[in-house]
Amino acid sequence: MSITYGYGQDIVINEVMANPKNGQLPAVEYIELLNNSTSVVDLASLRLDINKKSVQLPPYLLAPQQFVILCAKEGEDLLSSFGNVISFSNWAILNNSGATIGLYRQDTLLDELSYKDSWHQGNAQKAGGWSLERINPDWRCNTASNWASSVAHRGGTPGSPNSIMNRAFLPKVGITAVEMLDKSIRLHFNTDRLFLPHFEGEHFRINPGNIIPITASWDDNTGQLVLGLDHELKAQEAYTLSTQELAICGIMLQIEDYLIFNQPKVQYNDVVINEILFNPQAEGSDFVEVFNRTSLPINLQGWQLGNRILSEKPLLLPPQEFLVLTAERDKIIHTHVNAIAARVHEMASIPSYANQQGIVTLFSPQGLVDSLYYHASMHAPLINNPKGISLERQSYNEDSNLPGNFKSAATLIGGSTPGFRNSTATDSLCKKNDIFLTSKTVSPDGDSFEDELEVNYILNDSDYLFNLNIYTEKGTLVNRLIRQQSGGSDGKIMWDCKDEKGQKAPSGHYIYWMEIYRENGSREIFKGAFILVQKSHQY
Repeated sequence: MSITYGYGQDIVINEVMANPKNGQLPAVEYIELLNNSTSVVDLASLRLDINKKSVQLPPYLLAPQQFVILCAKEGEDLLSSFGNVISFSNWAILNNSGATIGLYRQDTLLDELSYKDSWHQGNAQKAGGWSLERINPDWRCNTASNWASSVAHRGGTPGSPNSIMNRAFLPKVGITAVEMLDKSIRLHFNTDRLFLPHFEGEHFRINPGNIIPITASWDDNTGQLVLGLDHELKAQEAYTLSTQELAICGIMLQIEDYLIFNQPKVQYNDVVINEILFNPQAEGSDFVEVFNRTSLPINLQGWQLGNRILSEKPLLLPPQEFLVLTAERDKIIHTHVNAIAARVHEMASIPSYANQQGIVTLFSPQGLVDSLYYHASMHAPLINNPKGISLERQSYNEDSNLPGNFKSAATLIGGSTPGFRNSTATDSLCKKNDIFLTSKTVSPDGDSFEDELEVNYILNDSDYLFNLNIYTEKGTLVNRLIRQQSGGSDGKIMWDCKDEKGQKAPSGHYIYWMEIYRENGSREIFKGAFILVQKSHQY
């Protein structure tokens, strides 16, 4: 038997209640049909197939934009109060997990739905008592994106307009993956080929270069659309694939642009784990930061953090750049004042990282790229409370699990560095500790020149703790500026020329006194003089 397709001609499948148990509606399976045309339709010419079991509909005149409920014979009385009902003695059971429902007029398929319980928006709806409703009845293709759980308080809307109906809603038809092979590009779509238009090469544009494919054909074995080119695209150069506006499922749509990137095979440690926060503040969230060690961009599409996908779409990590991976992007940005928002990527979820110890793994589609075994004792012993303090990589060139290659982030910069250079990175070590002032004069007059004292430090290691005090020339303590803080291997400490009570310090000669010390007992003292000039004393 040859089947023709007439999607959206008039009658459509509008709602399905496959698992009515535990709900507020009667415990009856049902399928609701909608006459989405402007004419009365006699249902006598229609049949319904449920998992290939057919039931013929009886003569029934269904008015335009009206509904009819289909169910088993024993459910007719229970559902009749909700609207018009047609019942069947040979009703086929709707499987809770999923089934295929086809609506035919002789040999013409009017509508077909292959629902799954995963289409529900939550575990509660999936457990039963909630129907799946069609969002836009004008969208002629029954794809998952056009269906969702009912939001009606009873769990469904038999015989009535759907609770989520929205004729302005347009499900996304898009490219989900691209493969490049010689002079061709192979496209995967999120929509069945049956629902897609006839493609020609001229429907596509590839930029830069305004490249037009010379052919467009389907590979019947893989279900991919193959675009033929007259030359190969350059490796590791980003291209954008665009389409013209096309008629898809009865509506003119623009398929979203897709980034094409020919990614050569990634080597082990091309991307490394660079920082991990596994014990965040109460209002914060875990994160893992990665770093691209190479001189070329790397596409992280399809990569995994543990068993969680980083991105289903292209995600380019530029060379020598950082990317923060988290499930709660807003929390990272709001609780880490120095976080670079553009380098924070939100995943659907990330693995659970225990506060005491755990393993972080990073996989490309080809295999393991890096791994880190962490434990709380890797934090500096002099840190009493490591909550909210990350572990940072010291060297990109040493193995992640080399003892000492991950240390506590500097507390002076907030205890983490999401999206930027680690506070404790030691790839470029000096041999001698150096503490010095940017200028030996400071004038807090608001002219943006020497308004604050700047105490710079360059150290031979990152695990020092600091104490920094400001004194008058007579030795009177003005401000205990820093107390038992870690600052990493280099940085800058600022003093706003105020005492501990927030009052302006008067003009005069002052002394800074800085102590750096380590767990092993080593200790160094640095001090120097400077002059503070208030505006009223300037000449």
